[in-house]
Amino acid sequence: MDSSAKTGDKSSCTWKKVCQTKVWIPTIVIALIIGIAVAVTVVLVKGGDDSEDRSPANLKWWQKTIVYQIYPRSFKDTDGDGVGDLKGIVSKLDHFTYLGVGAIWISPFYPSPMRDIGYDTTSQVDVDPLFGNLTDFDLVVKEAHERGIRVIIDFVPGYTSTDHPWFQKSVKRIKPYDEYYVWADGLKLDNGSIVRPSNWVSSFGYSAWEWNPERQQYYYHSFTVSQPQLNYRSAHVREDMKNVIRFWFERGVDGMRVDAVAYMMVSSDYYKDQPNSGADDAEPWQMHYYIPTETQNVPDVGPVVREWRELLDSFDDSDENTDHSKFMVVELYDLPEVRNRYYDYGADMPFNFDLVTAINPVYHPEHCDAICIRDEIKQEYDTLPEGKWANFVLSNHDNMRASTRIGPRYADALHVLLLTLQGTPTTYYGEELAMLDIQVSFEETVDPWGINYGPDHYREVSRDPCRSPMQWDTSHNAGFTDADKPWLPVHPNYHTVNVETEKNSTNVTTLQVYRDLASLRSQPSLQHGEIEFGHVDTNILSYLRSANGHAPFVVIINFGNVTVTGDFSRSPVDARQGQVKVVTSAAANEGRFRKGLDVSLESLTLYPGDGLVLQL
Repeated sequence: MDSSAKTGDKSSCTWKKVCQTKVWIPTIVIALIIGIAVAVTVVLVKGGDDSEDRSPANLKWWQKTIVYQIYPRSFKDTDGDGVGDLKGIVSKLDHFTYLGVGAIWISPFYPSPMRDIGYDTTSQVDVDPLFGNLTDFDLVVKEAHERGIRVIIDFVPGYTSTDHPWFQKSVKRIKPYDEYYVWADGLKLDNGSIVRPSNWVSSFGYSAWEWNPERQQYYYHSFTVSQPQLNYRSAHVREDMKNVIRFWFERGVDGMRVDAVAYMMVSSDYYKDQPNSGADDAEPWQMHYYIPTETQNVPDVGPVVREWRELLDSFDDSDENTDHSKFMVVELYDLPEVRNRYYDYGADMPFNFDLVTAINPVYHPEHCDAICIRDEIKQEYDTLPEGKWANFVLSNHDNMRASTRIGPRYADALHVLLLTLQGTPTTYYGEELAMLDIQVSFEETVDPWGINYGPDHYREVSRDPCRSPMQWDTSHNAGFTDADKPWLPVHPNYHTVNVETEKNSTNVTTLQVYRDLASLRSQPSLQHGEIEFGHVDTNILSYLRSANGHAPFVVIINFGNVTVTGDFSRSPVDARQGQVKVVTSAAANEGRFRKGLDVSLESLTLYPGDGLVLQL
């Protein structure tokens, strides 16, 4: 669902021009000299020296791996219905072994009428027949674990389908289900008429309050009218949702991604209107017309997330030889001072979507150059709570693909960036190929958000273009399905952009570059070493990754549209020469660089889209 990508108020960087305000917390580096002749190394980006906490022995599995998001409808179809399924995931697990990916996150596969493409569940403890059954899911876990791959599920805690048995019982006021959802009486005006309780608007547009004639009350929905909001002020709801977590972790899953956590609870005052945002591109029926003071990130969500943390920890039977820690990442689009609260609540990390929004014309109409990218990265490090772990995301199922946003020539450069930063990277399926968004007509549109906006405006919000089928090979429908027609069209470039072709090409491909980067991430300096920015201008981003006692690496990327020659030997690099360990495909295929080549850092020329990882 995750429409949190496009909510919007002036306190959140979430919707087009409304959210350009940033809060910068400057890095403060303090050198303490104790005793005589004590040398202290000061980290430029993050203050202090916590190398002991960041040593390989102390890192959890989710800090060392790449997380790969699978959108199951679009990954691989094995039964010929045009929709991907769990057996399809099993059939392609060796792809992750090839890539060097150690964790997969599977978007929702639960029973659903699919009015919001699976985020409207009728059960949270089963598999929709469209995707298979529980035996198939158990096979995914078993086969993945045999390959050393962790499995993360999508946990959808905030709402269900109106078809869910809980909601049907709540409508009839059957206890305790009568309190399972957010219900409110209408507001009685002086003239005797009854109106909706407040001006709260759904993320998909129009009022978030829907009248139920049987119960004679309004129910609240953050997204579609078929997704009523669960009431976490009910102890019964909290316990039932913890039972959902128990169900899946008892089946062996390793982590959960919490969907739309910012929307999970609303204010207890259902009659309090939200203030106008002042957005000049919004209308009253759109969510970003208001500041969501009552409907997002309410403080009451904290204790709920802490309960989940305690429950996950009860499944952790790690010892000195095995890491069975259970992972929780939460999804919200917001500024650091908001999202970082979730570290305190018990999440291992809140998704950091700063690069998704910065390198995206929808959210950031002004071009985000290399300085802008550096500042977005630096903000993550500078505002990170003490002892917590950073993360970065470039794409997901709610936003344009990275190659569509920035251009295919820069796809490798973005991978160089994502996979060499300090912190956990998340990759959206197909990004390793530089897949592009598809063109979808209104008649082909499946996304309810796009349908809600109608034929004149559906392109502004529809998420269908980034959800096209995975491109496996050059066969019919890119090897995704044997069906005549997949659920969404396959991109017409699949004859050249696909796993088989890119894997076997004698030229360097985006897939091969991605694999090289994934392999290189096991080096201590890239896995847990600190980061220091070097030369940065509007075109060039460079930084040093280093860990005590291990070979350092310098990363240099040209995000500009002009060729640049520069001196990259100065501080913090302090080296005249480096050996190429990873080079982007165009630079390699055009003969300008190759792996293993020793190059001078004093005069290095990079074309637009070039990226290098050099060992010093």
